[in-house]
Amino acid sequence: MSNVLIHKAWELKPQTRAAVEAELGRSLMDDEDVSIMAFSAHDAPTGEARSQTAQKLESYFERIDGQAALVSDEAAEAGLQEALKKVRPGYREWE
Repeated sequence: MSNVLIHKAWELKPQTRAAVEAELGRSLMDDEDVSIMAFSAHDAPTGEARSQTAQKLESYFERIDGQAALVSDEAAEAGLQEALKKVRPGYREWE
């Protein structure tokens, strides 16, 4: 049995759509996707496991920061502008 359901809003039963809209606090547009997930949460790590996880995360961030230092400000800005233009149709740089 699946733990994830994805439907277009127009496909939902009226009572299901009403329940989702009540939880969201707004109306759904017919072309919106609605996803519902069911999963068991777990407690956050404590003690030594938490310390080890924090250290691994800190090491990861340091490694990523080190890679960013190899890129010039101009190249980083150009990459950002390219990404914005790709995901936001009609985007124009500030002048």
